[in-house]
Amino acid sequence: WGLAAGVLVLVGLSVLCAVALASLILGWAKNCGGSGLPECKCYMNGSPALPSFFSIRNLFARIMASILANAAGFPVGREGPTVTIGSNLAYLVTYQLAMPFVSRSIEVKKNVNALIIEEERFSHATRINCAVGGACAMAMLFNTPIGGLLYMFEEISPASWPIELTFRAFVATTVCTLSSYFLLGLVGKGIREFVIFAWLKQTRSWTASEIPIFILLSAFLGMVTSYHTRLMLGVAARRKKWQDKWGWKNLGVATETALFCAFCAIFSGLVSLLADCRDEGFSGLQYVRFNCPVGQYNPVASLLVNTSHTSVKLLFSGENTGELAWVSTSLAFVAYFILNVGLAGLPVPGGAFTATMLLGGLFGRCVGSLLHEFGFNTSVSGVYAVVGASAMLCGFKQMAAAVVLIVVQCINDFDITPVVMLSVTVALAVNRYMNERGHDEEQIERKKLPYLEPEVPESLDNCIAKDLMENLPAEVKLPPHAHVSLVRKAIEVAEQDGRTDFPVLDGNSCVGIVTKHHLEAALKAHEAAMASLFESKQEQIGGSSSRSLLESPFGYASPTFWGRSNSYSNLPATKARRSEAFILRRVDSIGKTPRGDGEDNILPLDSIMDPTPFTIQEDMPAPRFYSLFSQVGETAAIVVNQSGEFQGLISRSGLIVASRELREHAAHS
Repeated sequence: WGLAAGVLVLVGLSVLCAVALASLILGWAKNCGGSGLPECKCYMNGSPALPSFFSIRNLFARIMASILANAAGFPVGREGPTVTIGSNLAYLVTYQLAMPFVSRSIEVKKNVNALIIEEERFSHATRINCAVGGACAMAMLFNTPIGGLLYMFEEISPASWPIELTFRAFVATTVCTLSSYFLLGLVGKGIREFVIFAWLKQTRSWTASEIPIFILLSAFLGMVTSYHTRLMLGVAARRKKWQDKWGWKNLGVATETALFCAFCAIFSGLVSLLADCRDEGFSGLQYVRFNCPVGQYNPVASLLVNTSHTSVKLLFSGENTGELAWVSTSLAFVAYFILNVGLAGLPVPGGAFTATMLLGGLFGRCVGSLLHEFGFNTSVSGVYAVVGASAMLCGFKQMAAAVVLIVVQCINDFDITPVVMLSVTVALAVNRYMNERGHDEEQIERKKLPYLEPEVPESLDNCIAKDLMENLPAEVKLPPHAHVSLVRKAIEVAEQDGRTDFPVLDGNSCVGIVTKHHLEAALKAHEAAMASLFESKQEQIGGSSSRSLLESPFGYASPTFWGRSNSYSNLPATKARRSEAFILRRVDSIGKTPRGDGEDNILPLDSIMDPTPFTIQEDMPAPRFYSLFSQVGETAAIVVNQSGEFQGLISRSGLIVASRELREHAAHS
């Protein structure tokens, strides 16, 4: 049937996978349309997780979507989604195991108890284990336990890395790596089939005279990766504006995804036809014949049609000198660059970790082959591919130590470590001069995700606490003993502006801070008590009592229980520990609940509030209290004047918004 039929089959299979991928994401799990790293990074930074982001539904959807994205031939890697999958799984496991230890029963008032979740402890546990899960994912992908640990350390920044997390991640990545060896052995496979290592005796000699070339190559790729990042972000922004104008948005996005997938297959095939067939060498590496006869291979197809991991393995090899000429690698670099940038903004879950390694390796191999062909160097071209991959990757992720260790382990040669470190140093310096942030951080900024910078932003240098106080509506200022109607109104206002912390005032003094989740738990417990009183009267005339359902990130409703006063303490533990939104009681249909202004409708908030909130003087400079939010992990602090009178409140979310607005104002002024 010939080459045309083969290309047609390739395009058809790719489009079929792309359609299944788009249908899965757009119709079932819209949160899985990217790598998920920006959202993961924000959660581990201390911000609340997006609704249902770590649900079991998203876990399975992301696994299937990642498989389909790579099977369809999109220019992506597995790293980003796999790290998010690891964090998601860790969150679900921690949710089940930690909930019994962070929930406690508090007597809101006589005969009315509410189960309260200690949110700080729960969030601390889940964030630590999400970081451990992400580290295990990277360790499994590259067979590098220490590399996985370092990757997560640089990903979430030292400010968000608790001391105890280092040893836990160390043990977890070790166990994960050994487990992967064991599980692969059960099915007769080996780790060599799934990682980048060539597992051959390599020859990667280099001389001191080539160091200036390495420096120039790294500096140039540091500049290239900065423009590569800008182009990806620009294409994604333009595509979003374009898609927002469509009437049938989901159908249009799915069609565009399928068409781009077909373009990737056709474009890669056409570019591969520009290459000349070459006789198979003696390296034993996996090449692609494509349009070549038996005993020969197509060098461009071997780099574009193969998976990104296999292509990087070919580029890093020190045993295939002359098998990948500079013309072939330059063609592959241009083609893959276009496809990788063009993918931005489509609902394709994929990482750019291996993709940027491949781009840098292609350019580095091209330079090395060109210099070798004209007699300017004696090193094998694989060394230049390693230098190029390191430079491109560190600029895109704006990481240093993790890139060095992962790349060095990928080539299984620690003797080349000084060259890789030099490449990373030069490229990262150039990239940071041109780009303020890496790709993930820039996505966080453009999506307006809640991320607090680990260091004090320059925009806050001249601010004091009084400048950063939130505008508090009167409804959110609650007394120590609040009427139910006041609490309901405060929660309604909070739903509108996303507020999570409420000051509790006694005159002009703030006696504590109560969270929205605790208010909701107390309010629902009160409503349940009132409902049970109403039910007891209705039962006498044939009425029926109301029931409440609990929600969980596992996508099912936990067992129901009767909403009776003081029944919380008698419930089995498993029936009162599942609540994604930390609302332990939700009465779906209460009916006619007794109302009034008596003591029965007063909630003693002093029993559920934090009575010792952090206090900041109104004239305190922002750099002095910034670490309270970025490193200590506080979500809110009260502001007082010299006399100790309450002036306002500073929250973590409000600080993020204020610093972002001040930075944008400074950029436009």
